[in-house]
Amino acid sequence: MNLDVRLPILLRQLRLPTVAANYARYAQEASQSGQGYEEYLLALLNEEVSQRDVNRRKRLIREARFPVLRTLDELDFSVIRSLSKTKVLQLSHGEYIQQCENIALIGGIGTGKTHVGKTHVATSLGLCACEQGHKVRFYTAAGLINELLEAQESHSLRRDSQSTKA
Repeated sequence: MNLDVRLPILLRQLRLPTVAANYARYAQEASQSGQGYEEYLLALLNEEVSQRDVNRRKRLIREARFPVLRTLDELDFSVIRSLSKTKVLQLSHGEYIQQCENIALIGGIGTGKTHVGKTHVATSLGLCACEQGHKVRFYTAAGLINELLEAQESHSLRRDSQSTKA
């Protein structure tokens, strides 16, 4: 069996899909530029690691179950005058997660805590946490209560205790 057949099989077995998709192109570039074996291998493995990081962040965002994806850039701080832009930006760095602290967004219905218009603090902070590699699970208070009531009825409770809840 020749190299063109064996190499993709081995890379699939090793679960290196990005390497499998790019090794030939990187080898050609390395050959043309006179790059050494170590540099070629390093570039290829860096590509694999980068793609895994991108895939992990996408998976974290998908698993968080945000109702909509809104970033801090889209946040209009003028809509909620009592909202401290400095505090929200500070929270976006995620120190509260390392310090095992919670965030509670309290306010009346329709005040923008979750995702109303341009005032979507909870989803923005949850998205920031996902981008930093943290596991997040989005809940509204009503949604969490309903889920807990259903769990109580069926005498079962899911184990989401490791998740950061936005």
